[in-house]
Amino acid sequence: MKQKSKYDIEIENFRKIFADKKDMRIAIYGLGRRSATLLPGIKDYNVVGLLDRDRSNIGQELCDIKVIAIDDIEDKADIIIINSDPSNYEIIFKRISNMVSIPVYYSDGRLARIDENDMAYQDNSYWSSSYNDLKRRIDNAQIVSFDIFDTLIMRKIFSPEDVFRLLGSRTKELNINTDIGAVRAKISAKCDSCASIDDIYMAIKEETDLSDEVIEDIKTIERDIDEQLCVARNDIVKLYEYCIESGKEVYLISDMYYTLQDIKQLLYKCGLSVIDDRHIWISCEKKKDKISGSLWKEYSSVVGENAKCIHIGDNKTGDIENPTKYGIDSYYIMSGKDMVMNSSISELASHVNTVSDSICLGLVTVKLFNSPFALCSNKGKLSFDNSEVYGYCVYGPLLEKFLIWLYSNSRKDGIDKLLFFARDGYFLEKDYRIVAELLDDGYKQDWCYLPISRRLIYMASMENEEDFKRVVEFPYVGTFADYMKSRFEITVTDETSEYNDRQINAVGDSKNILKWIQPYKEMIMQEAKAERENYLKYLETDGDMQKEICYGTVDLGYYGTNQYYLQRLTDIKAKGYCFYACLSENNVFINDIFMIGCFRYGNDYVAEKSLARKKNMYIETFLTAPYGMIRYIDNQGNMVCEPDGKSQRNFDIKENVNGGAINFIRDYINIYKSILVADSNEYIKQMQDRTESIEDIIFYNMLNGMCDVSKDILKGFYFDNDFVGGKEIELEI
Repeated sequence: MKQKSKYDIEIENFRKIFADKKDMRIAIYGLGRRSATLLPGIKDYNVVGLLDRDRSNIGQELCDIKVIAIDDIEDKADIIIINSDPSNYEIIFKRISNMVSIPVYYSDGRLARIDENDMAYQDNSYWSSSYNDLKRRIDNAQIVSFDIFDTLIMRKIFSPEDVFRLLGSRTKELNINTDIGAVRAKISAKCDSCASIDDIYMAIKEETDLSDEVIEDIKTIERDIDEQLCVARNDIVKLYEYCIESGKEVYLISDMYYTLQDIKQLLYKCGLSVIDDRHIWISCEKKKDKISGSLWKEYSSVVGENAKCIHIGDNKTGDIENPTKYGIDSYYIMSGKDMVMNSSISELASHVNTVSDSICLGLVTVKLFNSPFALCSNKGKLSFDNSEVYGYCVYGPLLEKFLIWLYSNSRKDGIDKLLFFARDGYFLEKDYRIVAELLDDGYKQDWCYLPISRRLIYMASMENEEDFKRVVEFPYVGTFADYMKSRFEITVTDETSEYNDRQINAVGDSKNILKWIQPYKEMIMQEAKAERENYLKYLETDGDMQKEICYGTVDLGYYGTNQYYLQRLTDIKAKGYCFYACLSENNVFINDIFMIGCFRYGNDYVAEKSLARKKNMYIETFLTAPYGMIRYIDNQGNMVCEPDGKSQRNFDIKENVNGGAINFIRDYINIYKSILVADSNEYIKQMQDRTESIEDIIFYNMLNGMCDVSKDILKGFYFDNDFVGGKEIELEI
């Protein structure tokens, strides 16, 4: 029994999902590969027209069905089915939702909807705040006081409570049979805000019966963790320094368990000018606090009733309401965490389940919301106009998860050499090198970037009739002449002139194409033989391919096509490492290759739940090279590529994005290793079994309407697919 192709499965699923819509007037949105392979299989459905965002396509045909204007659709169709890459489902719907009133479905069967609460965050009155507004308020004051934590400084972790979980992980090195993190959190909940760190650890000693020496070690570790996590909030620090330079009397007021000396050391580490001791008020030393108001009562008596004072902080009770009771003006600024919770990306907060998650979102929060005014101009809607920041926050977490997963698992599997497949591997190979340097565990592993593409490997592997037929029938939409040149490097002759300008669909027109192509078959097989010889020579010399070692192939995914043909061509042993992988019987190669996917959860053998896969076009358009698709290797060992497209002409944008991603990876690994595990081997061990995580959730949601991305960034992201005759497609957010 012949195994079903993915195109057969797509048709089968469509027919099952939309069986009850068969007789309705259907408009299909999308002119890409998915429609080209679907339409021949649903000829009995009442498809009245095609839709596309490019109005210049109106009037053109695909599978004898015309592209029609969306303005006219309601008179001609009962429903619209968006048949695009799932990456673009929501984006397309949001674009057309105001243009149509008829039902719109995604090709997976879901009814498209707009959430009425999507923009509720914009009503927050805080978005009227600004740096200049606060500066004016400061200029009118004689005495200015600042809260410390979440105001002047912030932590590179999403929830402050997670510091205790970090403490619990870190103190495992002391070989004690107690979850110090849990005990620390329990004691902290019992203590009031006037308790000092010494008071807290005295209570921990009573709870655990640990020695004085161990207690002091744990206390030191907690201080060390905070020193490594804390960074300055630059806009507020700038205003703090401005106050000092202007000769204003400045106070720092905090409900905190750290001692005065601890606080001064922390401020110094964060680069702040440290004022004299009498102007630093800490609740544990004063034995009075902001949250009850007792500290403000004393403060008001010290500064005097008639003094023009303003306090700046993030706690609405302790920093805003209570000082006001004592005649002290106040100014509210949001903490980084609160900015997340009140913005367009609030959904991300609900996915913080582990310390690793908290570090990941914490780093993103520090990058995005270091300034408490970062969202004010856009009323809470996150907007990217800097490519480095975009790379750090969107692609950084995704690449961190994949590359660490690849590093840890390839070592566990005993891989001698990793082959990063072109063009997806261009950045990945460079980024992996950095990860390997950061995590060096002494394991001897080699890796390289390997020129490969579907066109190159299909042709090089073409040795029989079955191979020939598979390559001929692979999807392509365009003229017969263009098809022959693109796929086979053959310039058609007068012998087939009547077919040369004919628009073809390689899936639906395969019988005709196989007939028209016969005069060229011998030439094609000769071309394939020459390309195979050149490629094998390249692999043996430049590629240093050796059958005796164990290879790992690194690719985006999904079926492992390139891995299969490379193994067949070279007879090497390999294991495929992909972002996502189809591991079910639907994969025609599954019995011949061994592969695993990073973004796969549970028993999801088709990566249906993988959020990364749902946004695969955004990964693919980023993970490309500064040259077009590799067509073949010539007899001199040089890559022959498609002409540069828009992605290549704007490649500097992608380099900036990747630079941002690398910065995230460095920050993540350095924090994780320095705070949790000093030993790379232990770190790698911890990461091997880490599956569900926040990284792909951040990636998916950031690209699914949570934020805006400037046109200056997006002009570097074009999807090209020359092998199927596809035009360059600009991505949208």
